Amino acid sequence: MKALKIPLKRIPETAVAAPARRRGNRASRVPQIIEVSLRVLVSEGYAGYTITRVAKEAGIRLSTLQHYFGNREELLRATMHEVASRYFERYRKTIENRALAPEARLDAVADDFIVEFSKPEVAAFILEFWALTEHEPFASELLAELQKQFCHLNADLIAEINPALSTEDCYLRGTLIAAHGEGLIVLIRRGPDDLPPLTALRSATKVIWRAISKAA
Repeated sequence: MKALKIPLKRIPETAVAAPARRRGNRASRVPQIIEVSLRVLVSEGYAGYTITRVAKEAGIRLSTLQHYFGNREELLRATMHEVASRYFERYRKTIENRALAPEARLDAVADDFIVEFSKPEVAAFILEFWALTEHEPFASELLAELQKQFCHLNADLIAEINPALSTEDCYLRGTLIAAHGEGLIVLIRRGPDDLPPLTALRSATKVIWRAISKAA
């Protein structure tokens, strides 16, 4: 099965890493604004997110921000696209790393997933992203596309682990792994006080994902 690619316009990583320079330098200013936008969304939530607040936190005039992003939706859209692109590429590189055996790649995905999405700021962003999809059509469309692409990547890996499965079964199982992962994000972020330690959740996740992939 050929993995599909998300049609997102990415900001070059070299630009993201570049230090802030003079006003009007888009290569440095845009990534800076997006990073601040992400922090404001996480700290204030969808309801409290405003471009005025982002401009203040970024230390720039509102008019400067609006030079790059005309309104709230444009900035939210750019922020979501950038973060989605980062995580999709990270996930894709792990799954397509042919230096590892298929099952080892699945385990590596589980390791990275638990480590990354147990971070409070990352989990908070995901929950705000989901909340945003209830109000903003562009966010809902982006999430649907992301989920589809992640499921296809999972399906490709499952096809390597269990070649006897049909394309449809691989996709179904890839969807189940994705659903389990999304549930884990909520559980880790908002779970009970007696939640098992992350090491136990990671080990159990590997067992579950392998079982889903290898079952006849």
